[in-house]
Amino acid sequence: MVANSLLGGAALSNGLGPWDWIAVALLFGIGGLIVFMLWPYHQYTFRFDPEELLDQYVDGDRPTTMSAMRRALALRIKADMAGNWRIIQRLRVALQIALLFLLLDILAWLLAIAGV
Repeated sequence: MVANSLLGGAALSNGLGPWDWIAVALLFGIGGLIVFMLWPYHQYTFRFDPEELLDQYVDGDRPTTMSAMRRALALRIKADMAGNWRIIQRLRVALQIALLFLLLDILAWLLAIAGV
């Protein structure tokens, strides 16, 4: 964003041209992607609730064997990893698009300064 401040100030001193409008639109696009990436997600799964585990595997009508409990927990960890991965992939794509917008934004400011 430092590049936008420096280049934008220099480019806008000549007035608003088409490259200036493109750069400003890209800057708003970057801002929108930043909001998307920083918006809190409540769908991440990182750990187990101990009370739920005790209810499910120990305190139930029929306590589960250790091997069955390990298998069930391993499958649950795998499912949680898959769920988290989908969220991480969306954030990764948004970050890549924001980087592309930033590079195009800097290019647009430079073209505006050059008067192309």
